[in-house]
Amino acid sequence: MKQESKQKKNVGTSVMGNDIETTQNTMHVLDENKVLKKSYEDVVYISQPFGATSLNTLAARALLFGLNPVSLKKARVLELGCSFGGNIISQALYYPEASFTGIDLSSSQIKMGNELIASMGLTNIHLLEKDILDIDDSFGTFDYIIVHGIWSWVPDVVKDKILSICNKNLSDNGVAYVSYNTYPGWKRLEQYREIMQYAEQKELELPLMERTLYTKNILKLVADTMGLDNRISQKASYKIDNIQNVLSSNDYYVAHEYLEPFNDPVYVHEFIKRANDQGCAYIGDVFLSRSFISWLPEDIHDNIAQLANDDYIAKEQYYDYIYDTQFRMSLLTKNKHSKKIVRNERVSIDVLSKLYYCSVVNTGIPSNMTDSIHIAIKEVMDRGDIFTVQDIVDHIHRKLPGYTIEMDRVYSRLLYLIIVDNLDMYAEPYERVAFEDNKVYIPQRFIDFISTIVEKEGSSYIGIGDMYNKVQQDIDNGFLFVIKQMVEPTTREKILAIMDDNITVQRHTRDNIDFIVPNKVYLEEILQRIRMLGFLHKIKD
Repeated sequence: MKQESKQKKNVGTSVMGNDIETTQNTMHVLDENKVLKKSYEDVVYISQPFGATSLNTLAARALLFGLNPVSLKKARVLELGCSFGGNIISQALYYPEASFTGIDLSSSQIKMGNELIASMGLTNIHLLEKDILDIDDSFGTFDYIIVHGIWSWVPDVVKDKILSICNKNLSDNGVAYVSYNTYPGWKRLEQYREIMQYAEQKELELPLMERTLYTKNILKLVADTMGLDNRISQKASYKIDNIQNVLSSNDYYVAHEYLEPFNDPVYVHEFIKRANDQGCAYIGDVFLSRSFISWLPEDIHDNIAQLANDDYIAKEQYYDYIYDTQFRMSLLTKNKHSKKIVRNERVSIDVLSKLYYCSVVNTGIPSNMTDSIHIAIKEVMDRGDIFTVQDIVDHIHRKLPGYTIEMDRVYSRLLYLIIVDNLDMYAEPYERVAFEDNKVYIPQRFIDFISTIVEKEGSSYIGIGDMYNKVQQDIDNGFLFVIKQMVEPTTREKILAIMDDNITVQRHTRDNIDFIVPNKVYLEEILQRIRMLGFLHKIKD
C-alpha cells in the first residue's frame, strides 16, 4: 500500500492515494468493530451499576479538585458502551428530571435494555445502537460522560475518538470518566493473557465461552504444575496467586479481559498525553490515593515528591511504578479549565464543608483510637448514614460540652479518610425518609423498577443500584410484595395484615435448619431497607 501511494504521488495523484489508504484503514476498523460486536453478543454479562461512576461521586471529585460541576438534578448524561444500560438505569430512576443516553454496538443488548426501560416506565433514559465513531457535534453535549470498561478494549482510532468526545461533546463545566487498564500492573498480568491466547489457537472453532472454559483449564494446569516443582514453587508463588485470581473471576469477565483481540494497557502519563492531544484536561483519579500522596508515610511521600519534582503527572506515574497499578478511573474536563484544577493537594475548607459523607462498609478503621476528634468522626460514621462537617461538630458538642474543636484537625482527618477510601463523599444529599403511618409512599417508578428485575427476569441482564449507584443484593419477591403495598400512604398495621394473609418468610441457619421469620420482624427489616434505598417519599401537605 505504501509503495502504491508513492507511485501515485509521482504522477500527481497523492490525494487519491491517501483516500485509498484512509478507506482501507476505515474498513479495517469496521471489521474490528464487527469482531468486537460479535464477541459481546456471544458472551453476555450482567450490566451492573458501578459506584465510581455515580453522578454524585463524579461531581464531588470535581469539586474537590476546584471545579464547578453541573448540578445533578437536571444533568445530561452520556454513557459510551452501555450494554443493557445497567450502569445508568438506576441513576435515571433516582434523578427523573435528568436525561440519560447510552450507546452500544450490540443491537441485541440495546433492544433488551430498552425493553427493560419501557417495562419500568422510565422516560428520561434512551439507549441507542450506535458506533462511537459516528458521534459528531450534532449528537449534542452532555454534563457527564461515562466510559467504563471500554477504552482499553477498542482499536486506537476508537480510543482517540472517545477522548475527542470527552472534549467536543462535553458541556462547558462537564466532567468525563474513563477507565482503562494500566502498566506496570498489567505487565504482570499479560503473561496469563498470552498463555490463554496461545492455548486458544487449537480451539478457535469453538464459541468464545467454550474457549474461555478451555483456556481457564489450561491456566489451572500451568499453575498446578508450578506448585509441584519445589525448585520454582516459592519463586513462582505470586504467579500462582495471580492465576488463582483469574480462575476465580466470572467467565464472562475472563472472556473479554483475556481473550478479546484488544486489551491495550497504557502508562498513566501516556493516557494523559492522549487526552491532552484531544483537548481534554486531566483532573485526577476517582480513587484519590492515586492522585494524592499526602496520606502516605512521610518517607514514602518525600521520595515520590522528590522523583516527581513538582510534576503532577510524574507524581502519579511514579506512584503507579511503586504500587504496580493495573487499573485507573480517570476524570477529564475541557482543557480550558486546566488552570482551575487544584493539583497541590490543598483542598478548600469551603468545599469540604459543603460535601456529604458516608462510611464505606468494612474498611477497617481502628477501634482503639484515643484522639477525641478521630473518635467523634468514627462515631458519626458508625451511624451508617449520610453526614456533614456540621453533624460532626454537633456530635462533639453533645458528647463533650465545652470542648474546643480544632476545625483544621477535623478537616484534615476527613480528607485523610476520603483519600484512603474509608469515606465516600457526595456533592448533593439524597433524602432517606423513614416510614411513618399515612405520611409516606413509594413512587410507582421504584416499584416498576424492582418488579421488572425480580418478576420479569430483568436480573438476567442488569443489577440493582441505589441512589449512589452501588450494587444492591438480596432484593426478592418478598421485598417486592411489601413495597407494592406502599404505592399509596398506609400503615404498618395494614401492611402486616396483608402480609399475614399472603406470605410466609422462611430462612435457614448455616447448618441448614429451616425457620420461619415472623412477619412483624420481616416488615421492619424491609422498612429499614426501603429507607436506606431512598424509595420513600413524603406526601405533600
